[in-house]
Amino acid sequence: MSIPKSSLSPSTQRRQDKEHTQELATPLNRVIRNQVVFRVKDPRRQQPIKSSQQQVIQPVEYPIFRPRKPHRKSRTGCCNCKKRRVKCDETKPGCRKCDVYGISCDYLVMEFQSKSKSTFRLAKEFSQVYEIDSTTYSLAIADLADKIDSALRLPPSIDDDLSNFITKPAHRDSVEALYHFLALPGENSGLTEAGKDVAKGDMLRVAFQTPYLMHAILGAATTSLRRLHSWGSSFRMAESYHWQRAINLYQKELFTPIGVHNMDGLMSTCLLLGVLSFAVEEYKPEESWLFSPDPKALNWLLVQSGLRHLLRFTGPFLSQSIWYKVFMESDDEHHTFDDHRPGTEGLHPALAELCEIDETTTEETNPYHWPLRMLSPLLNLVPCNENSSKLTSFMGRLLPDYTDLLQKKDPRAILILGYWLAKKCQENQWWMQPRIHAECVAVCMFLEHSMDPRMLKLLEYPAEHCGYLLKHVRECTTFEVNIDLVCLF
Repeated sequence: MSIPKSSLSPSTQRRQDKEHTQELATPLNRVIRNQVVFRVKDPRRQQPIKSSQQQVIQPVEYPIFRPRKPHRKSRTGCCNCKKRRVKCDETKPGCRKCDVYGISCDYLVMEFQSKSKSTFRLAKEFSQVYEIDSTTYSLAIADLADKIDSALRLPPSIDDDLSNFITKPAHRDSVEALYHFLALPGENSGLTEAGKDVAKGDMLRVAFQTPYLMHAILGAATTSLRRLHSWGSSFRMAESYHWQRAINLYQKELFTPIGVHNMDGLMSTCLLLGVLSFAVEEYKPEESWLFSPDPKALNWLLVQSGLRHLLRFTGPFLSQSIWYKVFMESDDEHHTFDDHRPGTEGLHPALAELCEIDETTTEETNPYHWPLRMLSPLLNLVPCNENSSKLTSFMGRLLPDYTDLLQKKDPRAILILGYWLAKKCQENQWWMQPRIHAECVAVCMFLEHSMDPRMLKLLEYPAEHCGYLLKHVRECTTFEVNIDLVCLF
């Protein structure tokens, strides 16, 4: 029979509570100030393994942190690979990861968006939206590729004639080339501000309606890309493809009536073909026409007269051309660079004397008179883009009686050309500089053996600007050094 707690004395009740507390104080529990603190087993904790001999408690194994191995980050990969969280191989113009995955790579989109502001100036003129996402931009690129393809599309009869040409480049290659062409009219292009505006504006609008001009534009662009990326064979193939088609279609168009409807396409293509005749990857002076028996070796200069022949047909309506303002920049209000006066006034005195020009000499009586009349005022010009059209027009206005002398390797005719080459050496145009410099050196190499002291003296001007040390200068320098050595002893 249990006795109620209320009937127990205080001392007896305290003794019973203490005994009850000790009963609850198991190894899993603790007594803190007469209070039992219960310990609950954690089911997540690993149970110790019991052996037959003894109980072995193993430590809990936590996952070991291992740092990531160092690897190269892809900072400039395409957006598609970034979204898929895979490493882009950054292959241009489209990465292989997107190709394997079966989607269109937007690598070009990112590259185009990083171009300079001048590249997109034309696009801003035709759009009111200046900030667009990559998806919209990809659609714009695809639409541009379709427009280029449409501009290059030919009638079936013509297309069959050209079916044996090199394989057609991909859509995205043409888009890349077109955007590169927009960036070409820069500091070393040789174009005035008016010329840059035409090249990036009106000429492009004509090109989208004229297949041979579009091919010429893409040909000039891929020529520049091939020079920048000499290891890329795809640029060389695309360059050959576009230039072949441009030349073939241009020649076919020349046999049709020339008028307002096609003069801009023909003149624009003619100007771009001039780029092709000069744009060589590497050119040595020993390969010059001066040391070659081939009469075609001078074609790089002779083809520049093509524009002069076109202007004969387009003269009555030239004022309607997109190039009219640019052509007018080749002269000034005093007609300084289109001077046909007879005599020696305004001519380079020493060259005029060497070419036997006196006060009665005219263009008809002396074949050196007209090229020297064009050259003399050019020698005083500061080489810059604003004067480049005046300097470049010299080639296209040379007459057959003078070019015939060049073909015969006449020394005086070669010297006049050497002075013009020396003036062009002061510029740095990407499409002319390699050949211009090499031809100027070749002129010095060819004429330095002359027995005429006047010729040797005049030859110092082109030698100075192309960096060539003439033979008689080398001999004089060697003689002076020997004299100094003799004086030392």
